[in-house]
Amino acid sequence: MQNPFHLLRRGFLPATLAWLLFGPGSILAPPPANALEINDICASAIRDAEQTHRLPTALLTAISYTESGRWDSGREAISAWPWTVTNGSDGRFFPTKSEAIDHVRALQARGIRNIDVGCMQINLLYHPDAFSDLETAFDPAANAAYAAKFLSSLFKAYSSWGEAIRRYHSSNAKFNRPYHEKVARAWIAARQDSAEAHRQAVIAAHLAQREVWRAKRQAQLAAAR
Repeated sequence: MQNPFHLLRRGFLPATLAWLLFGPGSILAPPPANALEINDICASAIRDAEQTHRLPTALLTAISYTESGRWDSGREAISAWPWTVTNGSDGRFFPTKSEAIDHVRALQARGIRNIDVGCMQINLLYHPDAFSDLETAFDPAANAAYAAKFLSSLFKAYSSWGEAIRRYHSSNAKFNRPYHEKVARAWIAARQDSAEAHRQAVIAAHLAQREVWRAKRQAQLAAAR
């Protein structure tokens, strides 16, 4: 989430996928060994926030991909990264929450206040009352919940999800229009992933139920012998 006078941040995705969704990208930190588990933290918190605030399916997910998305080589998919810190065009992924917090404190010690943090990249300068402290700011549930609340307030104010997406990033059309285009592309992909995940879950549940029925039938046949 940027302020109205910021340049668009560089993408956090690898070159091939970033080019398809957001344009050229860069990664400034290697993934930690437990990347799969950390990726799930953001995704789960974002899904909960979407449901709690009744946001359109996968919209907050798409925004998170644009804000802190990185390539997860283990799952071959994009995931929002919870320990992301951005200052201007300097966006960094950190392996741990404590390292991310230390980096923010180092920036603040230098008098820098325009800092985006967490899964949804909440700007600490323009949202000074969003979190009680940095521990909370980097908590994926708190970070996603604030983003969902803010996005909902923008929709109520402008009666348009498109305008809400744009103003989530900036009130300046020069910056928010390209941002909206990025989110729109990510939203299409996220909704497709969501639909496919739902389809696979329905299939898995059906197959599991069939196995239950088969086991019961076999038990009945065995008892009748």
